[in-house]
Amino acid sequence: MCQMFHVSTQELSNEFYVRLKRKNYVTSTSYLEMINTFKTLLAKKRDAILKGKKRYVVALEKLELAGAEVLVMQENLNKLQPQLTILSATVEEKMKVVLEQSAKASEIEQVIMKDEKIAGEQARDAQVIKDECDANLSEAMPILNTALAALNTLTPADINVIKTMKNPPKGVKLVMEAICIFKDIRPEKVPAPSGVGTVEDYWGPSKKVLSDTKFLESLLTFDKDNIAQKIMDKLKYQILDDASFDPDQIKTTSTAAEGIVE
Repeated sequence: MCQMFHVSTQELSNEFYVRLKRKNYVTSTSYLEMINTFKTLLAKKRDAILKGKKRYVVALEKLELAGAEVLVMQENLNKLQPQLTILSATVEEKMKVVLEQSAKASEIEQVIMKDEKIAGEQARDAQVIKDECDANLSEAMPILNTALAALNTLTPADINVIKTMKNPPKGVKLVMEAICIFKDIRPEKVPAPSGVGTVEDYWGPSKKVLSDTKFLESLLTFDKDNIAQKIMDKLKYQILDDASFDPDQIKTTSTAAEGIVE
């Protein structure tokens, strides 16, 4: 092939001279250079072909390996198919359960929302009551401080005066009845003045309270901040609403009772 190229080049050089009168020299060196160039190109081409062949072979091996893995995976899938069927049925059953539970949860949520609404209303009502109590307390505190100051002026002798009364005035009885109510002391049942049935009377329990050596101390240390609502209600309709419960009127009958009522 190289010889053919060389001879053809010589013939073309001669024709080139005949036509254009220009010389083109084809020497042995040119022939050798052409051979070397051809060898270089041939080596590069052969190397490229071998690399392509190698890539092709590797690709075929990978395809063969992938095919084998696909077969293994297919076999595994065939083995797992019964389990997948069972799992699918199980999931479907669980989904039914979840839907049922979701429906129940929705019902429970509605109940909770109703309870929250009721609780909110109760909280607002409680706040209203608290505000009323705070308002009443703010009004009562100056009176309470005055009452404590009045209690500090009482002596055991003053208390003894009340205790020894055989027929105390109504105002004095009301004062001691209020003390018994505060202390949650029950009244006695005594014959009614009309002679029919019995009535509640606090004077007997009141004398027992007055006999307590720590009576004055118990009044001063009474827990005024935690009085039960039932006691407050009872005190209001039994004592405070009674026209006879008036410190000015009580003062005319007993200074000691007036100090207690304050």
